Amino acid sequence: MEIDVFRTELLESVRANALAYNDSFHSSFVSNAGERLVEAEELSDFQSCHFEGIGSNGRKLLVDGYAFDEADNSLALVVANFLGDEENSRLDPIDIKRHFGMLKAFIEESAKGVLTSGGKYSIEESEPGFGLASDLKSWMGKVDRFRLYLISDGELSEIMRSRDFPEEEINGVPTEFRIWDIIRFHRAYESATGRDNLVVDLTMGNGAGLQFLRAGGTPDEYDAYLCMIPGETLAKVYDRYGSRMLEGNIRSFLSLKGDVNKQIRNTILNKPTMFFAYNNGISATAEAVEFGMGPNGPTIVSATNLQIVNGGQTTASLALALRKDSADLSAVHVQMKLSVLPPESAAEMIPHIARYANSQNKVNEADFFSNHAYHVRLEEFSRRIWAPAIGGSQHQTHWFYERTRGQYLNEQSKLSRAEKNRFQLQSPRKQLLTKTDIAKLENTWRCMPQVVSLGSQKNFREFAKWISQRWEQNNAVFHEHYFRQLVALAILFRFTERFVTEQPWYQAGGYRANLVTYSLAKLKRIIDTQGDGMVLDLAKVWDSQSVPQELARQIAVISKEVAGVLTSSERLKENVTEWAKMQACWARVEQLDIPLVNELRERLVNPEVEASAQSQAKRQQIQDQGINVQMAVVALGGAKWAKICQWGKSRKLLSPKESSLLSLAASIPNKFPSTDKQYAKIWEIRNRLMKEGCEELL
Repeated sequence: MEIDVFRTELLESVRANALAYNDSFHSSFVSNAGERLVEAEELSDFQSCHFEGIGSNGRKLLVDGYAFDEADNSLALVVANFLGDEENSRLDPIDIKRHFGMLKAFIEESAKGVLTSGGKYSIEESEPGFGLASDLKSWMGKVDRFRLYLISDGELSEIMRSRDFPEEEINGVPTEFRIWDIIRFHRAYESATGRDNLVVDLTMGNGAGLQFLRAGGTPDEYDAYLCMIPGETLAKVYDRYGSRMLEGNIRSFLSLKGDVNKQIRNTILNKPTMFFAYNNGISATAEAVEFGMGPNGPTIVSATNLQIVNGGQTTASLALALRKDSADLSAVHVQMKLSVLPPESAAEMIPHIARYANSQNKVNEADFFSNHAYHVRLEEFSRRIWAPAIGGSQHQTHWFYERTRGQYLNEQSKLSRAEKNRFQLQSPRKQLLTKTDIAKLENTWRCMPQVVSLGSQKNFREFAKWISQRWEQNNAVFHEHYFRQLVALAILFRFTERFVTEQPWYQAGGYRANLVTYSLAKLKRIIDTQGDGMVLDLAKVWDSQSVPQELARQIAVISKEVAGVLTSSERLKENVTEWAKMQACWARVEQLDIPLVNELRERLVNPEVEASAQSQAKRQQIQDQGINVQMAVVALGGAKWAKICQWGKSRKLLSPKESSLLSLAASIPNKFPSTDKQYAKIWEIRNRLMKEGCEELL
């Protein structure tokens, strides 16, 4: 996609969301850009938090959002310069310096307590900035690095793009500056991995780069190297580039793991010369490497998009020992297996490498969820199922499920103007659903708003574990009726977002996401406890593609009461966003005495009606799956089935009956399985062998 088209699409999305939710264009851009930074794995998560004001000595203050990364104890703070011009707008160097200056001033004033002391420059407690300023003061002893971001739809000049902002310190904390302009957002969007390129300097701490042995590889697939990386180099590289070096699932694992491994730390501090012998080393991937010449021969001096797929704790432990303990790492050396992958295949291959590299570790299989069959099925439903026409319209529409990043735009990129107009008419942008949207809907309706409030990434991990378990138990429950219910929940969710924004008691820009998930979770709880066993008629929401008046009235009552709990002066955290992440917050909302509106009570339906619809949809899904399996078995072809059969036999992974079934499949098209059960068993055997490594044959 050309940069001009990308800019236009981004601005259209920003304006559409601003109008839909009565937001400012600036706020809508911040939310959009924040999501893109998370998708690019630049940030672990993102929380919008706009504040602008005046501090002591007349200093101007500005902040638009933040993200705390538990994996490396870094705090990202974001400030936006939204220009809103579809023409090529240059970013003014003076303006860049001014924006970073206002963000630095906000940090410094927060650290001193100026903004939360109740004095002349204190922020109103009801404003989001108050909570962030309060947290910043308490986090000062915990944060190891500040990463300050300027985001903009403008464009840096070539001179500015080639110039680095020197690192500084704020209250003794190392601070770096990063600019994401429209060019960088576009580059990340176009990247096969979804990330902006990260070139990691491997000469840190050694000056020469890494000695290596070429360990083979496969032509056109990957190159392999065995490296010896000095402990100080690994620690400094991680301290400089942070958790972005960790493959996404390993980052999540490390964040959840908590304390750095005590045995690793003990070896670093007390037996550094034995580190190589005691430690298993790390596994990493990269998309390119650059070579140099050291005193002892060739070296690897840099790696593009270096990702540690195994050994995150080793890496974090070394960085912590250097930073906190001032440990001497000169005797520490770490073995590294480095696989260099072509950029076009990196996004697909890295999760597989991570899975196998961590097969002996407690990294949950659900973490490797991006290509799960659940998403494939939802994608198929979203392209096939038509939503009812509404409002006098003569055409039906799709709710477009974006299984992979950028699908919605990519499917339009090669269309003519007329074809693109037809596509947008049938799949309007306002009916776009993403994986994180689905996770938010499901966990809200499961009455877990405190988990949803943790942010999109952590919420998605929890959702992935749950879905993976349900899928293994019985994937037929994810049928067309289930998809329609998800859409009904999306309609309910988006209605509540708009409704909350329009209320006089709502503080513009404050906690809407938390308010919505808590309000709808409370709605579900009220129906469960006061509905006399009846359930909400989500089919009615789907059929009308809207929220009935009686349901809207119930949401009106709930949302105002929930807002009171979230902003109560008795909350356990000053920062409302952080308060919403606590189980105690949900406990207080659960205790709210809110009656079920009589009109809604009358509209609830008997659970037997819902059970019947579920049962019918499940039977249809099982039938469809059987047909799909038969088609897949035949499509694979006899020659490949013969190879799979031979592979399984050679490794003694097949019983005589299983060998017989695969031999039957190998006879296609001269002979075919005779029953549905035979087809299903053949495909089941195939899936089991794939997990054993047979996927290389396909």
